Parts: sequence; structure tokens; C-alpha cells
Amino acid sequence: MLTGSLVAFAHFLVILAMIAALVLQMVLISPSISFENAARIQRADRAYGIAAVLLLGLGFLRVLYFEKGVDYYFSNDFFLLKLGLFILVGLISIYPTLLFIGWGKKLKQGSAVELGEALAKRLKKIIHFELSLIAGIMLCASLMAKGFGS
Repeated sequence: MLTGSLVAFAHFLVILAMIAALVLQMVLISPSISFENAARIQRADRAYGIAAVLLLGLGFLRVLYFEKGVDYYFSNDFFLLKLGLFILVGLISIYPTLLFIGWGKKLKQGSAVELGEALAKRLKKIIHFELSLIAGIMLCASLMAKGFGS
């Protein structure tokens, strides 16, 4: 019982870490990004990826061992929607991640990153969309926990 509670707590902490990493990226993105802020964005993106993997792992631990069981979850429409939204967020995050990784050469030289107005706006829209989808995931989790979707 205690282990299940600790896994659930870790699951919640990891989703908060994902949100924090995305918010940090969104705040730091601008048409011209200093070397320091570009490096922060890269670290935040790395943390975001690690948190996403941990979230998925902890979620499946909860499904398999600590909660209502596989049959309950995989027959629940809100669980399936939640899983689908998680996959969608992951797919959407590929573009910014690849862009951030591409800054590696400039950052090794200690250079700033120039995005331009249009690309900075596009990245912020993508991150806003990711955050909106994460809110949808959390809504599905709340509905599912109250027995909806079965």
C-alpha cells in the first residue's frame, strides 16, 4: 500500500517536472537567445524527455501492479484517450527537440542562437499546444479516477 502511494506520488511529481520544463522553455524562447539561455533550453528539454519516459514507466507500473489492473484501464475510454494524448504530445515534441539538439555546434562555440520572430512564435505555439494537451491528459486522469469512461 505504501509502495503504491509512493509510486503515485512520483508519477505526479514527474508530470509537474514535465510542465515546469515546458514552461521554462517557453519563457526562454525568443527571436535571439543568449548562449546561457540556449543551454538552459537544451537542459530543460533533456529533463522533459527524461520526465516523459519516467511518467510512462511509472504510469505502467501503476496500471500493472498498484491500481485497478490492466483490464480496468484498457477498457476505459478516458485511459485510452489519455494514452493517445500522451503519444501525441511525444510526437509533437520531436520537432522542438531536434531543433534544440541542432544548436549543439553553436553552443560549443559559445555563440547565441538566432531564431527570428517567426520561428520563435512557432515554437511558443507548439509548447502552448503541448501544455494544453497535458491539461487534457490530467482531465482524463481525473475523470478516469472517478469511474467515468468504463
